[in-house]
Amino acid sequence: MQRIGGTQQTPVSDRPRLDVHCWAESESAAHDLAALSRALLGDLPGVRDGVTVYRVSEVGGPMWLPDDQTSAPRFAFAVEIHMRGRAL
Repeated sequence: MQRIGGTQQTPVSDRPRLDVHCWAESESAAHDLAALSRALLGDLPGVRDGVTVYRVSEVGGPMWLPDDQTSAPRFAFAVEIHMRGRAL
């Protein structure tokens, strides 16, 4: 998972855009891992370790994307997560 952009929604909230890549031993296993990752991210809204997560929006659905360096099976998708910061 890597932040690839996003915007500061308000002075106290952020909306990072994340790329999620799921590698596995086979195409079907990589697909299943992507499906599990999507489900877990979809369940994220709420308070997590003191951080309020308002919403998770999928902005790019899963796509087959074999690793260009190793040819390892991989699926990738993108999400935006709207969250409130916490005091430092």
